Amino acid sequence: MLKWQLLPILVIAVFSCKQKDDVLPNSGDKENGEMTQLLGKLENPYSVSNMQKAYNNLQNSNARTATDELEITTTHLYIKFKPKNNQELEILKDDTTLILYSYPMDYKISQGSYYHDPSIPDSLPTYQYCSVAVDKNLPHGVTYEVLENLFIPDEEKIIPSANLRQTSEESIITLVDEALRITNNLEPTSANARVTGRSSWQPAGRIRVRDDITNTYRGVEGVIVKARRWFTTHQGMVNSNGDYSCDGTFKRDANYSLDWERYDFALREGWLDGANINGPKKEGNWDNDFNGDKNAFHAKVFMAAHHYYYKDIKGLRRPPQNGTLKTQMHIRCYNESNDDVNGTHREERRFLGLGSQIKIYNPQNPIDEIYGTTIHELAHASHWNMWRQGEDFDNSDKIVKESWARGVEWILTTHIYPNYFIPIWSKKVGSVDPYYYYTLVVKDLIDNQSGYDNVEGYTIREIEDALQGQKTWDEWKNNIKNKYNNGTENNLDALFDYWN
Repeated sequence: MLKWQLLPILVIAVFSCKQKDDVLPNSGDKENGEMTQLLGKLENPYSVSNMQKAYNNLQNSNARTATDELEITTTHLYIKFKPKNNQELEILKDDTTLILYSYPMDYKISQGSYYHDPSIPDSLPTYQYCSVAVDKNLPHGVTYEVLENLFIPDEEKIIPSANLRQTSEESIITLVDEALRITNNLEPTSANARVTGRSSWQPAGRIRVRDDITNTYRGVEGVIVKARRWFTTHQGMVNSNGDYSCDGTFKRDANYSLDWERYDFALREGWLDGANINGPKKEGNWDNDFNGDKNAFHAKVFMAAHHYYYKDIKGLRRPPQNGTLKTQMHIRCYNESNDDVNGTHREERRFLGLGSQIKIYNPQNPIDEIYGTTIHELAHASHWNMWRQGEDFDNSDKIVKESWARGVEWILTTHIYPNYFIPIWSKKVGSVDPYYYYTLVVKDLIDNQSGYDNVEGYTIREIEDALQGQKTWDEWKNNIKNKYNNGTENNLDALFDYWN
């Protein structure tokens, strides 16, 4: 490949971690996509009052034989959470049983990549909506409003009331159809419309991204797809081939969506808004092959973060993880060119989750470079996390920090892209300061393929363990000597001197 066959001074931007000031949030901060639009409020067919009306109608009509005797009671609550800040939003996200939506669930919506309530400043989190079983214990510390008491008899995962257990499926279908009819939500009959006694369908499909290195489509492993019909959501995780299948079925069409998010990390569209796709309302599979657009950029960054957090990383420590008194790793994806940097890491942005600790630019780059940049910046975050104190990480030599991140970038990216090429700068051979800091000393400690070193046989975890607590180039080298017995360790001085 010729992409790196340039003078070093021309390619320094690709791996630079030069820090760049945050842009203050404002209404124009959504450079990455169009906001989902609320197209109109729908009358709620699942409200207790409307379900009672539907039941009474059926009992008073010729359809009475099609409905069993049952009591219409609250089975679920439709809730609007009102987080005041990012800490409260994190409290909600820590409860993985909550399936949250940034837009209200009783509105018709357009497709889009994010939603933020116009009444809330971009610097604050938007409202979060969900439905929960009536006996669900809600997270403490976040204000909420119950928008509606719901009766959901066709919820498959939860049978919240004993009086539903003996109710026939036909009766439930008839009741729901009548509730939809009286609220003007019953879809017109069509060739594909189902009738009473209709069979169920399972949301499924394929999510892939164009890989311009292998000239194929690669499955976006780990992303979770949601299919929602009114207040019921089924989910499925994409596998390495790109296939997914949700964990439940519907009898009518459903709204598909996906969030570029897992428990430990989330891609961000704006200051506080998560990156996502609000897809079509349909019955049948939802397939996406992303190619050359913003969603493709998100997919590439997501795959690298998913790799570092959840896949084989050769025994390395994971980047900072979510949990009690911790927060998600936030990765801001800028769908724009940046001539100075491909990515940045600033640990102070992680404080209380108020910013994005990592920022990634240049979606036009080949997939392996986007992958490698994401790994590189996450390696900085992992290194910072080893100290547990930001000031100690800050005081480490730049050559130590950048050489470590470069080593992790190399070993994890070449696991996916064996021919991934990293340019070499060496102060000893005349490269321009400060770019020689990005050395391949970690690669040289592991293999003996560079032609200028006689060191090999260390593992990436050994090198990482020797890094812990060491701030300077010589301290790191000497700790490697002291911790391990290696037949080539007498050449460590020459190797470290070569790079510095």
